[in-house]
Amino acid sequence: MLALAETRAGAGLSPGSEAPASAVARIAINGRFLSQRFSGVQRFAAEVIKAIDRLLEGEFAALRGRVELLAPRTAREFPLANIPLRRVGRFGGYVWEQIEYPFYGAGRLLLNLCMLGPIAVRHQLVVVHDATVLALPENFSPRFRAAYKFLIPRLCRRSELIVTVSEFSRREIGKWYGADIAAMPVCFEGGDHMTAVPADMSVIDRLDLRGRRFFLGVGVDSANKNIKTVVRAFAEAGFDDVALVLTGSRDPKVFGAFRLAGGEGVRMAGFVSDAELRALYEHALALVFPSYYEGFGLPPLEAMTCGCPVIISEQPALVEVCGEAALVCSADDSAAMTRHMRALASNPALRERLTKAGHARARRFTWETTARSLLHHCLALEGAEGDVP
Repeated sequence: MLALAETRAGAGLSPGSEAPASAVARIAINGRFLSQRFSGVQRFAAEVIKAIDRLLEGEFAALRGRVELLAPRTAREFPLANIPLRRVGRFGGYVWEQIEYPFYGAGRLLLNLCMLGPIAVRHQLVVVHDATVLALPENFSPRFRAAYKFLIPRLCRRSELIVTVSEFSRREIGKWYGADIAAMPVCFEGGDHMTAVPADMSVIDRLDLRGRRFFLGVGVDSANKNIKTVVRAFAEAGFDDVALVLTGSRDPKVFGAFRLAGGEGVRMAGFVSDAELRALYEHALALVFPSYYEGFGLPPLEAMTCGCPVIISEQPALVEVCGEAALVCSADDSAAMTRHMRALASNPALRERLTKAGHARARRFTWETTARSLLHHCLALEGAEGDVP
């Protein structure tokens, strides 16, 4: 069936009764993410597509009517002004992505934003975000590891273009997946989605934080985020009047088993909306993010966008994103983390300096810039760079 899908996609043949709504569309975007639980790569896809949609009203207006978002039948609503969402096929998951998506995207460039794409298709762009599954295999379930270990090396060899999100990830993809990275572009990510919604202060009241200082940790849903060290550093700091708020809820189907013992002063917020997260960023003493491994590091960028000081590990992608606008320590150095937390709790001038530096740094990373870069790569693959700016 994969060979059949590839043949029809390569020849531009109609799939039959569910032929593409727009015969002139040149780009078919992979919308499988709309049927998945949202995490980092799904966030990337959603924000990039919204930015592409906006660009079609301006400098890329020549592409209006030529971009389509294909998704499984179970896809959630995703309203856009200029890109139609079309639900196709009978299946979901890997089967939809490997067989039905290229079948209904016949004859067009396939744009895949969430790590994976159909391995039988060459004429596609795939954004591979990182090599975490191979670099830290213990953080993922056996089924998830097996799928990525099989699919991504083949995509790297087969796809017309692989794009990634940081220079660090570019090197890691070469190291772990054996990809040729000499001409692999980097598109980075954006943090400005955090300012698109007003802060929802109800989360402050829900967690009994009104008038109380607190540090913030995000990503309980991944052992890779190293929340255990954040909790240990917070306990070692011995604060009497400062809380630690942790966000996220774990998906065992992806990440396997995980337990975290919250000590006194630790508040488990669970899943929070963007509006609630903005309120937490804007009122926290700092985001503490000593991750072991990141392809980019979106939470620190979100925090800097909202004026929240940041403590990060010396993980290369985080340093690449934050530059001099963050306090840095080794991922497992809870003593250094404790010193940073104490300094931020006691030194308003330090917090103000990091807030200003973070704002300046965050302005370099926007979703419009990311979307524009990806559209130019798509047009180059289509041989149509001269059609639009």
